[in-house]
Amino acid sequence: MLDTRKYKRLSKEYHIEYGPISALFSENNLKSTRVKNVSGGGVLFGADEELLPGSQIILSIHVTGWRQADGTFIPVVDSKSELCLKAIAEIVRVEHDPELGYYRTGARFVGRVH
Repeated sequence: MLDTRKYKRLSKEYHIEYGPISALFSENNLKSTRVKNVSGGGVLFGADEELLPGSQIILSIHVTGWRQADGTFIPVVDSKSELCLKAIAEIVRVEHDPELGYYRTGARFVGRVH
């Protein structure tokens, strides 16, 4: 099967926090989980609740092995080094996985939070 995706997927299990857009002002509303894969266009993660397709959320993705300097991202040898990317995303896909007990949730990036 031909993969016609615009961005290459990276299968990495980064720590991620997600929540409603209102979490921009109060991070107490964020829930914690792991990324299943990520690309330049979006992310697939596990959520304990069913998020509605079309709804927008805030994401904080904790990427290890990178840091930011002068507006660019730089890989570093120190695996404890962590870069936090914040984005607004739209839920595009939700599939319940009864074996794992969570919802496989796909979200498309629509904006970056600085």
